[in-house]
Amino acid sequence: MLSSNCLVSIVMPTWNSMRYIQECIASLLAQTHTNYELLVCDGGSTDGTLEYLESIGDPRIQIVSRQDTGLVNALNIGFSKTSGDILCWLNSDDRYLCNNTLARVVDQLKFDDLQFVIGGCAMLAENGKTMRYLLPWIPQPPFKYRGHSNCFTGSLFFKKAAWAKFGQFSEQNKYAFEYELVRQLMAFPQQGRILTGAPVAGFRLRPDSVSGANSHAMALERNMVVGHVVDENAPLKHQLIRLYSYAILGLLPTFIRYLRANRNTMAVRNVWKN
Repeated sequence: MLSSNCLVSIVMPTWNSMRYIQECIASLLAQTHTNYELLVCDGGSTDGTLEYLESIGDPRIQIVSRQDTGLVNALNIGFSKTSGDILCWLNSDDRYLCNNTLARVVDQLKFDDLQFVIGGCAMLAENGKTMRYLLPWIPQPPFKYRGHSNCFTGSLFFKKAAWAKFGQFSEQNKYAFEYELVRQLMAFPQQGRILTGAPVAGFRLRPDSVSGANSHAMALERNMVVGHVVDENAPLKHQLIRLYSYAILGLLPTFIRYLRANRNTMAVRNVWKN
């Protein structure tokens, strides 16, 4: 069993991120669980990103690479240098949505029988405004992971032992590499848990992002990583598997709260407090 004050290691790949990174860092510095390290892997920023990070003067923020060969290489470098018992990554244009994100994660992962947790997430417009909330799911037996899970990497947290078993991302993959890790974790559904309550992280939709600018290549690569063609529209079969999984895990009330939040995102605070 992990200590309630265990170290959380957060890997952050960056490249010319000044437009968004201050908002991202602010969401991390506001966390109530303060025992964390942020390992920044930069691709050679020239816009002041590194200077900004260094100016914060927080010893928990470490720049561990100043010239990687791409996003996948940056993540592999960062995770190889982690010291924490719980690992995750947060892209520099994303952010945590609540101040107790890390505290909630530690509270769940301190138990020995769990290896990973996934929280809800928000789709953010380029200006940071919330567009929609997504509740992930872990397919329950007899169903298996087939590429659909609403698993945003910023709301995925896993133990160091799970990463050690995974090894590292294949640097042959450029766009859908995260599906490698998600696929392995989902192969052991009993070792994972969905965080109930408010969503924990938000990802920004940008036309110039890796996935946004390379959507076709990403889809092809994802199909290869997952092992079959993933239907972009999540057909009825997958939606039924999703509802079945929520029912088995007692998450139908949480799912309903997400639906309510999506009807009126301006009222989301009231939804989560009720």
